[in-house]
Amino acid sequence: MNTAKAFGWVTAVAGVWEILAPFVIGYSTVTGGLVDALVLGAVLLALGLWTALSRSETTIQFLSWIDAVLGVWLIVAPFIVAYSGSTGALVNDIIVGAVVLVVEVWGALAVGARRGAVLREKHA
Repeated sequence: MNTAKAFGWVTAVAGVWEILAPFVIGYSTVTGGLVDALVLGAVLLALGLWTALSRSETTIQFLSWIDAVLGVWLIVAPFIVAYSGSTGALVNDIIVGAVVLVVEVWGALAVGARRGAVLREKHA
């Protein structure tokens, strides 16, 4: 559970970066990229904090899977929302999406493995 909670903090930081990225990297004039970054950044920040601060393994695992799906969305969004012409937005979203996807899948699987071990102990 500690792994997933730590990864929740990583996702929260990724959310903050996603909110700031259009202004730092310079694609704030690309409407699709800007809106996607602001909305997804806020959602990643909120879910990351919720994951990091939650005490429920079920909630942590569920939120980790949601965050992983959002990581996939970040990777494909430049092509679907049509802002792949902005190199800064494209590269940023692919990198941030990949980081979120990897850490959140890892976190969800870690919680699942821990829960499975606890169940096996109870039935042994």
